[in-house]
Amino acid sequence: MKNQKIIISGPPGSGKTTIINALQEKGYNCLEEINPAKINESKIKNNKNLLSDFLFKCRKQQYNEFANQLAFYDRSMIDVVAYLNYWNIQYPKNWNQIIENCHYAKNVLYTPSWKDIYKTSMNRLETYKEAKLIDSFLRETYLDFGYNIIEIPKLGLEKRIDFIINQI
Repeated sequence: MKNQKIIISGPPGSGKTTIINALQEKGYNCLEEINPAKINESKIKNNKNLLSDFLFKCRKQQYNEFANQLAFYDRSMIDVVAYLNYWNIQYPKNWNQIIENCHYAKNVLYTPSWKDIYKTSMNRLETYKEAKLIDSFLRETYLDFGYNIIEIPKLGLEKRIDFIINQI
């Protein structure tokens, strides 16, 4: 496989973290999602611009991990742009060039919204309806950046993992 930096993306509550955890258990290198709910600095957490800038920088740092090794990324810098689009907030235009200089695998493994497994929590405040809308912004943004979306089927965890492994 030419590029070994594989993005797993999708809307909230679609199973990304469960998949990342299962891949880690199988010995794969994985970079976990930077969860905004776990950020202690309330100034950052409560301001969408500051939060997005923080997340973008963290995901940029994550990109540089596992050079020349297969690694799965729970979201990428592109997700930050998609969320800003969802919130109708402009993002710094130099982010386009930064993203274009990062060479993830062109096929993004995508967990579609899935009502049967969706749950709200203290860390996931979006309703399922909001998650569906975020889904459309994520898809559109990845396509705008020239990525292909490969949908991970709505199956049991082991079958989802098998599907992912067969993609690499």
